[in-house]
Amino acid sequence: MENKNLKWVFLVTLSIIWGTSLFLIKKATLSFDGYQVGALIMIFSAIVILPFGFKSLKTIKKKHYSALFVIAVFSTFIPSFMFTIAIGKIGVSMTSILNSLTPLNTLWLGFFMFGIKFSKNQVIGLVIGFVGLLVYFLTGSFYKGSGEYFYSLLVIFSSVGYALNSNLIMTKLKDLNAISITTSVFLITLLPSVIVLYFAGFFEVYNGSSIQINSLVYILFKAVIGTALAMVMYNKLVHISSAIFASSVTYLIPVVALIWGYFDGEVVTLWQFVAGILILLGVYIANRLKIKAKSINV
Repeated sequence: MENKNLKWVFLVTLSIIWGTSLFLIKKATLSFDGYQVGALIMIFSAIVILPFGFKSLKTIKKKHYSALFVIAVFSTFIPSFMFTIAIGKIGVSMTSILNSLTPLNTLWLGFFMFGIKFSKNQVIGLVIGFVGLLVYFLTGSFYKGSGEYFYSLLVIFSSVGYALNSNLIMTKLKDLNAISITTSVFLITLLPSVIVLYFAGFFEVYNGSSIQINSLVYILFKAVIGTALAMVMYNKLVHISSAIFASSVTYLIPVVALIWGYFDGEVVTLWQFVAGILILLGVYIANRLKIKAKSINV
């Protein structure tokens, strides 16, 4: 298949995989709490990736250690739990929309922490995205004590962690490939994830029921398909198209997630819809300028 056709196949496939992964995480939280699900995703992903990428660790040098540690802790480990806890509370639809702030967070974080300059389009995109975020929060149900804002902030903080990941890769780890980075990150987080799983009480609550087994299958799908395979497909997509084309998957994931959310009975209010459109519009405008970046978001 020619690259111009294959890139569209990869783009649609990735959006379906990642959008569906959000839905499966939500289903998994019906049997296990957010800490247990987050830890299991990390452990399963490590088990899948480490055998294939272990040899790549020899390319890592001492100068890479600090950046890899920051990515492992603040861009992978902590966000994994915040994201999973939030998705069980605010649903797949809004989680996917708020997570689409990641490219915008990458821009402002790159400016303030790494001295990466804004373009005119990026400034406009940031303003529109921020307006969308204001609409979301000002029309939410925080005043009713629903906790919606708290869990929404967990998703936003997670997206900041993912943005930190991209900036560190662009500035500190340019000489490492995605396999080396991802393998080292999961190697660093494997033991802490096992510890969290133990103290989160997983082994006390697990009884082998059919519902729990189904949840484990959902988590395994996320780890194998939504992390390992998707990473390979994304890297291939960048190779046969461009970084800007590959980043457009950001616009399609919420569409898939909204479809899953609809069939699962989630309700998106008019104001939430308007906020989502503004956020996605801001992301689109900001990303009209080509930026070469790698991603290992999980």
